Amino acid sequence: MNHIKYLEFRRLMKELQFVESDYHYQSEILKLSDSEFLQNVDNVLNQFPELKEIYYRRQEEIYKNVVIQPSIDSIKEETSNIAPEDLEAKKLYRDIVKTTHPDKIKNHKLNELYLEATDAYEKNDVLTLYKVCSELNIDFELPENYVDKLNVKIDSYKKQISFLETTYTFKWIKSPSQHDKNRVVVEFIRSQIS
Repeated sequence: MNHIKYLEFRRLMKELQFVESDYHYQSEILKLSDSEFLQNVDNVLNQFPELKEIYYRRQEEIYKNVVIQPSIDSIKEETSNIAPEDLEAKKLYRDIVKTTHPDKIKNHKLNELYLEATDAYEKNDVLTLYKVCSELNIDFELPENYVDKLNVKIDSYKKQISFLETTYTFKWIKSPSQHDKNRVVVEFIRSQIS
């Protein structure tokens, strides 16, 4: 493989790993903080019984008329499954398995790469197969559109991160003071009853 193409591939893979890691970190923080945020919402609502009644009535109306929207995970799935040509994916996967299969190799790091490659192969994620090949120093040829495919994946994660940063829980977490946190809670309640 051309050395410059290989360096560009490595750079893009590092960027992809960073934004993917950032997305998973942000998601986990939000999951862990959601219940605390909602507890704060309940605390405010408990102070104002009329508001609490309006809030819960409005929530019931919303749930009755809910239209199922695609979740952020389904959007992620759609954009992360970049279909490779079957023969290329099989060749890459076979080359990886030869050097990482747990029945042949007793090395924890290599066995983890085997699991990563198996997951990528099952999901038709050829870019991850390229990444694993790169880590194992297995020679491969990148297709002409690899930069576009990597950029699509990177942009997808960036959009998901941007979405997470617009949530009330995220704003609440990032609020520097209790006063600001309370303001976010009130803002959330207003958005839910209007």
